[in-house]
Amino acid sequence: MQMNAIHDLASFPSRISHLLLCCAMLLPALSGGSQARAEVPVYDVEVVIFSNQNSGDDGEHWPTSLPDTLGPRGFTPGGQFSERPASSYRLNGIENGLRQSRGYSVLLHTAWRQPAYDSRNAIGYPIDASVRNGANHLSGQITLVRERYLHLDVDLLLTSATGAAEGSPVYELSEKRRIKRSGKVHYFDHPRFGMIAIITPYQSPEMQQRLEEEEAAAMEEAAAAEETATEPEPSPNDDQLTR
Repeated sequence: MQMNAIHDLASFPSRISHLLLCCAMLLPALSGGSQARAEVPVYDVEVVIFSNQNSGDDGEHWPTSLPDTLGPRGFTPGGQFSERPASSYRLNGIENGLRQSRGYSVLLHTAWRQPAYDSRNAIGYPIDASVRNGANHLSGQITLVRERYLHLDVDLLLTSATGAAEGSPVYELSEKRRIKRSGKVHYFDHPRFGMIAIITPYQSPEMQQRLEEEEAAAMEEAAAAEETATEPEPSPNDDQLTR
């Protein structure tokens, strides 16, 4: 029994080496998967923008003129946005609740898919819409930024269709919010109008298939290595002692 234990201890380093060999064969595939995940991440962004009917005219406003930067600022989409169909919306329940309330009016409900870059290369989704039967105008941009953390930068203006030149107030919703958890509903507040947003990561079917193929190949290589690996043969003395 004592000699068997000694033999098991002697073969233990070999088993460790075999395990390390299998892990080493997995590393290239895992590294490839990491590289795939390191590509520019893509997200689905959905927003519901609404006005507060019971609010006064407090908040930032310009009674005589609109700011020069009313429209989308620095917007260079380059075809990087993809509009999402209404069937994909996840905030329908919230929209319906707002519509059923007398205190709120839904201005815009939309969704799109886009890559998320750092602040230097971030692209803003343009908002330029006539809302509430054309009585008001909503403009500006919503920018998704990914650096160490994911952020959603909102810069929107709400004004009457006649514009501030006739003394109508202009309301600005300007806020930057860190998205701590994807798939969570985020609320951007303003006394006059606000926005509800949800951001979820998107992985293309091609990337998902590639990752699955790489993981499957890595498992096959590890299994093949385990089958071909041989345990150290016991010495003749060990055979005699175990008879």
